[in-house]
Amino acid sequence: MKKVFIYARVSTDRQETDRQIDDLRLHCQRNGYEVVKEYKEHISATKSLEKRHHLIDEVIKSGADIFLAQDLSRFSRNVKVGLQIKDKLHDNGICLEFTQTGLKSLNDDGTPNPMAQMVFVCLMNVYEMENATKKEMIKSGLRKAIERGKTLGRPKGSTENLLKKYPKVVTYLQSHSVRETSRLASKPKSLVQRVRQQMVA
Repeated sequence: MKKVFIYARVSTDRQETDRQIDDLRLHCQRNGYEVVKEYKEHISATKSLEKRHHLIDEVIKSGADIFLAQDLSRFSRNVKVGLQIKDKLHDNGICLEFTQTGLKSLNDDGTPNPMAQMVFVCLMNVYEMENATKKEMIKSGLRKAIERGKTLGRPKGSTENLLKKYPKVVTYLQSHSVRETSRLASKPKSLVQRVRQQMVA
């Protein structure tokens, strides 16, 4: 039975990974895979290799045969970094598999899948261009807003009500530490700490 490392990623703490996890669990059940670890992240897929090296360590440490994600965009939106992570996992005999495309980075005999390599590079190039286009559109919009005299950002003196926004975090914090709450609620520790600050204010 193949051992699988399930990976779910979203970019911000306002997004949830539950649906990704459910879909990946179902895929494992259908294929007779054994899930050895489920890993959730709130991080941009454009980050550098240094900022994503912890993921490589976690996958290797799990003893998995397969790194399973819903889509390549969940894995990486940076061509160079994505290929570097893939190569490091391959060095440890770990295959990357994506449920939406059905692509597997290694053949059954453990050799690299050239078709998957080509598709990986093409798709990650597309994702990288999408990100660049989005950033330029945002910058352009901000420049136009400033030119029109619009004040950007949150009004001075305003404070976001995190207690109302993240009730699950509040509940966990009543009986768990910041670190435990971060894990249980799948939220960054920095966010959990800010919620806690509002609770004691």
